[in-house]
Amino acid sequence: MRIQKLPVGYSDFKTIIDNKFYYIDKTLFIKEIIDESCNVILLPRPRRFGKTLNLSMLRYFFEKTEKSNGYLFKDLAICRLGEEYMNQQGAYPVIFLTLKDVKEKTWDTTYRGIKDLIQNEFLRQKYLKNWTGLEEEEKEYFNKITSLEGSEKDYENSLKTLSLFLERYYNKKVIILLDEYDTPIQSGYLENFYEHVISFMRNFLSGGFKDNTSLEKGVLTGILRVSKESIFSGMNNLGVFTILSSEFNDMFGFTENEVKKLLSDFNLNEKYQDVRRWYNGYNFRGEIIYNPWSIISYISSENKDLKTYWANSSDNKLIEKL
Repeated sequence: MRIQKLPVGYSDFKTIIDNKFYYIDKTLFIKEIIDESCNVILLPRPRRFGKTLNLSMLRYFFEKTEKSNGYLFKDLAICRLGEEYMNQQGAYPVIFLTLKDVKEKTWDTTYRGIKDLIQNEFLRQKYLKNWTGLEEEEKEYFNKITSLEGSEKDYENSLKTLSLFLERYYNKKVIILLDEYDTPIQSGYLENFYEHVISFMRNFLSGGFKDNTSLEKGVLTGILRVSKESIFSGMNNLGVFTILSSEFNDMFGFTENEVKKLLSDFNLNEKYQDVRRWYNGYNFRGEIIYNPWSIISYISSENKDLKTYWANSSDNKLIEKL
């Protein structure tokens, strides 16, 4: 059997499936999102745990597109559950943002980075710009966002406003996916612009997830569980599922069985105890979960070196400061 390539450094679900990279099936995450009664779901997880890939998967599953993405799921677990879940594939407008690369030293450069991401998402939905269903002032707002000429208030309201436009266009409520929402907040804490970034993010998130009648479901990922009092104040529809929760536990990272199968598929069965001893795993409410970046990097390494790939892959300044 031909061994598939490992998706080292890839976090786009479609790219992984289209290029036939090795993929550990996490599509039952979609089922858990659909079944969860909270309509805003916050999932704090450690770095390099597949958060961006999972949100990318949700986007390709839920998003209504001109060309169907249903084929991406045809051999995966969610498809085997049948029409109860698959009839939601391609059924919603989706807003998708990842803040994972907004790691700046000042509020001005952070704000510019966030503006750029919001601009890109509006441009991704650019068919709205000339839609006759928008009023002239709404078209002016759209143009201000896409030309980076909006006020700070305009960008704070952007999730809510784009949701409203999409709901009216599709006559369907919107799914909002926000990946690594807390990256700029961490930078603000470390670089002394915390008050400014927390003020912006509080208003940005409140508009998108709290006071948004156009919202079907929202999913946020991050590293930290920022207190509800500071940024999620009054968000009664929020469900927070940490590594101490039983829900979603095996949806991020690799379980022991997944690691065993992965090693077996790459003819490394005899290395399991070494890998288990070296990478140890996290205890997520009684279940051992391994960092996928460490496992994939080890298997991909030419000499099968056991070393701390995770620590070398990210900025740990916050841990050092705390």
